[in-house]
Amino acid sequence: MQTPAQTPAHPPAQSLASYDEVPYESFALPETHPDHLGSLGFLLGIDAAPAERCRVLELGSAAGGNLIPLAYQLPESELLGVELSAQQAGRGQALIGQLGLGNCRLLHQDILGLDPDPAQGLGTFDYILVHGVYSWVPEPVREHILRLCGGLLAEQGIAYVSYNVLPGWRSRGMLRDMLLHHCRDARSPAERIAMARDLIGLLIAGFDGDRRPEAEVLRRELAYLEGARTSYLFHEYLEDTNDAETFGAFMTRAKDHGLRYLADARLHTLFPTSLNPPAQAVLDRFETQSEMEQYMDFFTLRPFRRSLLVRAQAQPNLDIDLNRLLGFRLYADLEPGETSVPAHVHPQTYRTAGGAAFTLEHPLTKALLGRLAAVYPNALPFPELLAQAQALVAQSKARALAGETRACLSEVFSLYCSGGLGLSRRQATWPSRVSERPRASPLARAQ
Repeated sequence: MQTPAQTPAHPPAQSLASYDEVPYESFALPETHPDHLGSLGFLLGIDAAPAERCRVLELGSAAGGNLIPLAYQLPESELLGVELSAQQAGRGQALIGQLGLGNCRLLHQDILGLDPDPAQGLGTFDYILVHGVYSWVPEPVREHILRLCGGLLAEQGIAYVSYNVLPGWRSRGMLRDMLLHHCRDARSPAERIAMARDLIGLLIAGFDGDRRPEAEVLRRELAYLEGARTSYLFHEYLEDTNDAETFGAFMTRAKDHGLRYLADARLHTLFPTSLNPPAQAVLDRFETQSEMEQYMDFFTLRPFRRSLLVRAQAQPNLDIDLNRLLGFRLYADLEPGETSVPAHVHPQTYRTAGGAAFTLEHPLTKALLGRLAAVYPNALPFPELLAQAQALVAQSKARALAGETRACLSEVFSLYCSGGLGLSRRQATWPSRVSERPRASPLARAQ
């Protein structure tokens, strides 16, 4: 299933009116949460600030759909957003005022107007978030985004930058070329959207039955666009600016501003084991992480990246020590397939409420997941969970497996990488039962 690039959040000045006429959706992005970024950093040897007490800068905040929930959830942290669209910034500022959030500001300002020198007023930030912005702004703004990250990022800070990436994005770029040509005489965003919808229907009919491989790629993208949000269709395919680049080109720019690559926000993309054996053998030829990542893009035809950057002086450790997992709290909504502990190691499918499936084998892992399912969405300390799982397995027919903690650590790490389990460094707790008279939070009511 494809993962489309998200709607851009910082329009170039020449197309600002189109962003007011076709508002992009502003919503929370879990992968940008400081707890997620800090946890990933901790696994890779970066001692990032705890989410509960950190400074966050978001470039291209839209109406605050991502930033404001963070501020509401992290009252002791300080959050600053920057948005070029006056209409979007105004909506966000109004919501901040309605909620009385003293720890959050949303500035109506051009990114180019921000000073990369922390001594000039902004200070440094533990997390810098740039989602759906980089590919959709002119060249000077792209360069300044990385300049800001290099200047304002704290010593152990993490910057998140998402962007369209080549060569995988070229299949979408081909469709964008067709749509831009068809809509070239449109006089307004609304007319451009109507003409684009018309062409999508014509292309779906025209490619029906065409079994060429390249036609199959287009058919999948057209099927997605047929039901896609109008804001995604317009800002991804019909805006004036949308420039993808290779990972290598992006990293060359980043290095020029004192930054180095840490990982992708989705950790499983870091490992060549997700590819077939011949591709893995090719990747073994490359000595540096950046080279390997670039050639992984070639093999996977990845169209979109969520790159995490740190300061060049930082010293991440990509040889992950699984024992570091014991410093986290775990959470998961995987439904246990069995109520009793199996007597031996055997594959078993677990599913989330959303239907995603994961295969697990070790009794220790299955025992701790049963405990997590009972308290979801709360997270529990891994050492406590592991001790409980060992006690349960020791009392079962699988007692000989109770001491195999390494196997459990390995499965937990694989689950985390594939999105079946979450890691947290926070001690927050959430209601896990519906009360007799449930009430939405002030944030939800305001939204």
